[in-house]
Amino acid sequence: MTHDNRWANLVNTAFLLDQTPRRAGPEGLQSTLTMIQSALEVFPASIDPVDDFEGYAVRRLLLALQGALSAP
Repeated sequence: MTHDNRWANLVNTAFLLDQTPRRAGPEGLQSTLTMIQSALEVFPASIDPVDDFEGYAVRRLLLALQGALSAP
């Protein structure tokens, strides 16, 4: 996947999150977590922060968001 496709995927995820109702309950939360997981697929664990710091930063942010939203 090219870098441009990664950024397009991330922007698309942001638009989808904007459209998710704020008070959608468990369904909205699950939808948000699914979108985060999808974004993580284009920012894989194999990203090397030395070679791709921006991609690494996005991955770390997505993982932190996922953890915060999954916490009981």
